[in-house]
Amino acid sequence: MSSEVARTMRWLAWIAFLLPVAAQPPAAPPKIRTLLVTGGVIGGHDWRIVSPLLRKALEDTGRFEVRVTEDFRGAGPETLEGYDLVVLNYYDGRDPAFAWPERTRTALLDFLRSGKGLVVYHFTIAAFLDWPEFEKLCGGNWRPNQGHHSPAHTFELAIRDRNHPVTRGLRAKLRQPDDELYANLKWQPAESYHVLATAWDDHRLYQGKAKQPTPGDGLDHPILWTLQYGNGRVFVTALGHDGPAVKTPVFVTTFTRGAEWAATGAVTLTVPAELAEGGKPSRPEPKAVTPGKTDAGPPSDAVVLFDGTSLDGWRRPDGSPTGCRIENREMVCRTGSGDAVSRAQFRSAQIHLEFLVPDMTDQQGQLRGNSGVYLQKITEIQILDGYRNPTYATGTVGAVYGQHPPLVNAARRPGEWSSYDIVYHAPVCNARGQEVQPGTVTVFLNGVLVQDNAPLRFQRGMCEPGSLLLQDHSGFPGAPDTTMRFRNIWYRPLE
Repeated sequence: MSSEVARTMRWLAWIAFLLPVAAQPPAAPPKIRTLLVTGGVIGGHDWRIVSPLLRKALEDTGRFEVRVTEDFRGAGPETLEGYDLVVLNYYDGRDPAFAWPERTRTALLDFLRSGKGLVVYHFTIAAFLDWPEFEKLCGGNWRPNQGHHSPAHTFELAIRDRNHPVTRGLRAKLRQPDDELYANLKWQPAESYHVLATAWDDHRLYQGKAKQPTPGDGLDHPILWTLQYGNGRVFVTALGHDGPAVKTPVFVTTFTRGAEWAATGAVTLTVPAELAEGGKPSRPEPKAVTPGKTDAGPPSDAVVLFDGTSLDGWRRPDGSPTGCRIENREMVCRTGSGDAVSRAQFRSAQIHLEFLVPDMTDQQGQLRGNSGVYLQKITEIQILDGYRNPTYATGTVGAVYGQHPPLVNAARRPGEWSSYDIVYHAPVCNARGQEVQPGTVTVFLNGVLVQDNAPLRFQRGMCEPGSLLLQDHSGFPGAPDTTMRFRNIWYRPLE
């Protein structure tokens, strides 16, 4: 064998050796080792519901390895050793039993100063009134006489820094449904924190119930922000009041990207197409099914609210006689007649009613046959023409409005009678009127299951008996004429 042939064969051998190496994909970056610190006082923010959802949001990205502790009070530097990131969903509630000792506080501060990351979630900014350094690492805090919010509602999140790694690629305006909008916080000097996104605090929503003055027409308030603490990075989100609010694409995307940035200083997670610059918001539609025929008379132990003969059991919200009328043994509620409120009040109950949505095919979305059934005048089970009428999933017929989309779309055509069968379990409350166990609702639309023991957002009034309310969806400019018809309305108390 000539030397040239031997040399060629050696080169071929090297190439054969290197080819498998070159063909291997680049190794995935190591997972971000994360400690989710939770527990503490429950109050109006149930960490037992939210913390598992925060963990799921992080782990579903594939970038995080999350462990959870529900008691951080004995933690020290050894507890945080090996972690890249701490996520705080914690509120001490001014209760000494949930306070952190100095050793634990110092361990967290040293962890941050060393170059690690921290995410501060929602009402955690109200914790530790006696810890000034905590206020410095948060940038903004909820404090006595400094912090309020209007009732939970859908609002627009305005991205103020579109070049930051957390927000880069997001559309300039994002819609966050049915969440709390924090305002009037106690802020550190402006140069100490960096605002990523704001939202407009509409003072008209307070109806005179704000805890602090709300002068003027409204103000823009920071909702997402970052800051440096020593060599570490902090991401703070005021979004995500409860379970439904932390499941939204806006919350999940900003929370996970903020967490990655806090841990590494960079963001590799992609922006969903529905939130991306140039993209369109997605409107997932529940699968359509064809319901069977249904007509349920009241059982012997039911409390009948309307049987086609009298409206004595109904009134307007101000106590005046109802504006609805009886026609052909049907309760007819025209636009402008006002909400119909039952005189009977209850908490947990089985509820049945039948309704007829008018044919309004000249309208679309939320303007087609819009009404609603409010449990205790608080939680809305949406009524809408859902037949071939696309709209947002938590606003269609069968939805717990703003909280849960229906499992399927069991809508009948407009002009055909439909029915709701609702099993509502009100929340368990303590003597102070605070939620101990969430309320739930199961709903059948036209005999088809559309809500399966869905947990409900806690709101004031849910601990006390309340009325059933049938919504008059009017009172806004350009409201179309929507004549709703109801019949066969009854309930059975379950407590």
